Amino acid sequence: MFRLVDDGGRPVSAVVTRSPGMGESKGMPSEYLQMVREQVAKYAGTLRDVIVLAPVYGMLMFHLMKDPRLSREQRLWVDAAIAYLVSPDDVIPEDEVGPYGYLDDIFCCAYVAQRIGEELGWDVVEEGWTGERSAAEVSRSVIVREQELLGDAGDDVLRFAGLLDSRESRAPDDSVDRSFSPIALEAG
Repeated sequence: MFRLVDDGGRPVSAVVTRSPGMGESKGMPSEYLQMVREQVAKYAGTLRDVIVLAPVYGMLMFHLMKDPRLSREQRLWVDAAIAYLVSPDDVIPEDEVGPYGYLDDIFCCAYVAQRIGEELGWDVVEEGWTGERSAAEVSRSVIVREQELLGDAGDDVLRFAGLLDSRESRAPDDSVDRSFSPIALEAG
């Protein structure tokens, strides 16, 4: 099991603060980000094109967490995605299935990126994106591939993260063009 530590090697809680000086990753403990990078780099299984996006979305969410242009509600979405990403007990736990377990985390982060991109403009999201293709293109593709990636668990992921009320389901999202052809996704 992985333990979060600060730059001095001292244990830290899973709740990440917005304090400066937490390493190269603009708020995300560098040890955690490195662990995710190493896990996904070794992964050669199904849906690798999506799984390699886990550290890219992690960096994006921690970048957005510090963006002053986000409203309180948007910041709560980002905080929910970060909490979901670092949680060992989510819909598809990494501890049980390895890097394949990042699929739900990636979907959750793509959902938040999509909402923020639509509300504030994709330029806000692109500023923190480190992938090779645009955040807009990749996030839309992840969302379009929801059924392939998660089966019927997409709403469960969003409920677990606190992004959907337990009584609601998402209606088909008219803002996402479902005819969008999936692309080969690559992390930067």
